[in-house]
Amino acid sequence: MGQSVVIYFSNTGTTQAIAEQIAVTTDSKLIGIHAKVDHPEADLDWEDPVNQSYHEMHAQKVRPAIEAIDPAPIAAADVIYLGFPLWWATVPGEINTLLDSLDLTGKEVHPFCTSGSTSITEAVSQLRENYPHIDWHAGRRFATSLTADEIRDWAAED
Repeated sequence: MGQSVVIYFSNTGTTQAIAEQIAVTTDSKLIGIHAKVDHPEADLDWEDPVNQSYHEMHAQKVRPAIEAIDPAPIAAADVIYLGFPLWWATVPGEINTLLDSLDLTGKEVHPFCTSGSTSITEAVSQLRENYPHIDWHAGRRFATSLTADEIRDWAAED
């Protein structure tokens, strides 16, 4: 098996904790995506139409700036585990910024998310539509009670 990386965006630390577990279990390099302008806690209230994240998500084509990352481990990887919190049933704009900047052609990408109850299905559908050149695998929503066996089972799915 080739190299693998876990790339994640996490605003509150929940997705980061899951990404760290996946990286350990799959022996993958861990790469955090960080927004150049953080979303303050109050900005994450999905019901408040005056906050920044609400406007970004409803504008759909907004691409928030992210901190630079080293693309070499991603280029060398055959398998990518891509994690994010679900915002309005889809990926945060920072994930689209990342995907717009990388060529993931020929790589197997396994998306995962954190959410209290929303399924990852709509987000994966949008990712497949927006980035058809990527080999998207089944997505999975994980809880903080994630086990190594759950990770191994998911990583082995087609």
